[in-house]
Amino acid sequence: MGSRDIELELIEEYELLGEKRFRFRIKGTNIIVNVGANKLEEAREKAIKIVEDMRLTEFLKRIKEVKTA
Repeated sequence: MGSRDIELELIEEYELLGEKRFRFRIKGTNIIVNVGANKLEEAREKAIKIVEDMRLTEFLKRIKEVKTA
């Protein structure tokens, strides 16, 4: 499972202190990623970068393997 294979669901789009914010959930989990960006696509890229930086793809892959075993 590569980071680009992760499905993000947009939960909320809002403004806080003049900054546009986006809240995503990694599909099939309760993991939430919250980012600030000007546009949805920029927010999605930032969220994917956070997932990569935290190495969540490796963790999610292991969980998926356990569920299918």
